[in-house]
Amino acid sequence: MQDSGAYIRDRLQDLCIEIEETRMEGVPILNAALSVAAFGFEPWQDYHLGVLLTPWFMNLILVPQEQDAFLPTAPSVGEKIQIALPAGHVEFIVGYEEGFGHSLSCSLFSPVFEFEDQAAAVETAEAALAEVLKPANDDEAEDADMRGIWAGRLPKPDPVEPDAPALNVPKEVNRRDFLRGGRGPEQETTDAQP
Repeated sequence: MQDSGAYIRDRLQDLCIEIEETRMEGVPILNAALSVAAFGFEPWQDYHLGVLLTPWFMNLILVPQEQDAFLPTAPSVGEKIQIALPAGHVEFIVGYEEGFGHSLSCSLFSPVFEFEDQAAAVETAEAALAEVLKPANDDEAEDADMRGIWAGRLPKPDPVEPDAPALNVPKEVNRRDFLRGGRGPEQETTDAQP
């Protein structure tokens, strides 16, 4: 009897080979040096997690273990959702293929012209899968702060020690002053050359 990961890998590979031979035929974004391959797809939480490589993309993929259980609460096709993986939060897009069902995908490479051969693409796919399964470290917290800044949220300030010396920062420093070393207008006049 075939294990569930192998079953998902086989189904995804067959589906993408069919898509390559039909819908993708003649599309100029195909990398002829690559072929369809799937990696991983072992059970992880309520999904099978893996990486799918095709001649036109490399995606991180989540396939619901129970399609029927996924459907009642499934977001709409094309909707983006955040999934907490061991390495951190990752944004996935909901997809659906007739005869396969729902899946969630996160683009790693699209198109895939940077890969000269299948071996390089396979190595990258396997490394990407290993990375998303590693627990987050302190750098991830810094990345989360940066994502918050881009989203318009400021990170929490570091706590100030009570005995820490006060910083002597000019009250009014414009961009020009800042680029000149943080000199405020009052310092400029006293340092002026005759």
